[in-house]
Amino acid sequence: MSDIPTHEYYRDQINSLNRIPSLPIIAVELMQITREDNFSVNQILPVIERDPPLAMKVLKIANSAYYGMRRKVESLRHALVVIGMKELNDLSLGFSVMKTLSDSENDSNLEWDKLWEHSSGVGHIAQLLQEKMGIQTTSSTYALGLLHDIGKIILYRLEPTIYLDVIEYAERERTSSHVAEQQLLGIDHMTIGAWVAEKWQLPVSICEAIRFHHHPDAVENSEIRISTALVQLANIIANLNSISFGTRFQRSILSEEEGWKILMQVAPKISEIDFERFVMEIEDEVHTIKDMVHLLGTE
Repeated sequence: MSDIPTHEYYRDQINSLNRIPSLPIIAVELMQITREDNFSVNQILPVIERDPPLAMKVLKIANSAYYGMRRKVESLRHALVVIGMKELNDLSLGFSVMKTLSDSENDSNLEWDKLWEHSSGVGHIAQLLQEKMGIQTTSSTYALGLLHDIGKIILYRLEPTIYLDVIEYAERERTSSHVAEQQLLGIDHMTIGAWVAEKWQLPVSICEAIRFHHHPDAVENSEIRISTALVQLANIIANLNSISFGTRFQRSILSEEEGWKILMQVAPKISEIDFERFVMEIEDEVHTIKDMVHLLGTE
């Protein structure tokens, strides 16, 4: 394709925010609060409470099987105790961003609900991996998984006709979406998504997970590298279980993936895990994951 735009073209489009929505005010407020040295729950909760659909999503996550609560979590304050303040903020930020991007797409040419299902599914699976491996992170792996593919939405907004060709190319050539994007657009959703996340001044952990979720070994910060590795493996498992959007996943030896090797170095329990068996166990939870995604919705 001779007329593939340059990276500078895409940079200019993002910097001018043409056809790209602004970051929602609630997300801006949450980030401003958490940049303070001694922010408190009494600052965060009123912001989330102003958006009832957002508050409901947070409560649904707090009541999900991942947190395993015996009693129903009925208040945001209780959800804070269950989830933790940093993760509560990341979750709220993630849902707020995804709602803005989803609201901007009324186009029926692409199955946007499939993207929501995939993104949320990756978040859920990343949490399951984190629990199974006994890994501690300060960022919400659910939020990182939720936002890892936002570049696909942005690319479609910038080049809607060509992006439909990207989906068809990936299907026809049985290749991944980022390979198809490079072939037809000269750029991929990881780069575009990271640029937009940086433009919005999202947390570094989110920017890095978006940029490197196919290559977590490139992340310099060790803690963010671990979170990004969880997202990479969760993305692979989601695609293996047909929780996918716009990609044809090539089966590979999962234990040779970058994310697996990274986690092998830091998680003492990982040597005890039969990863292939874990993937099969996830298959039994696919319907539960999909039901949870539909319950959360994007409204």
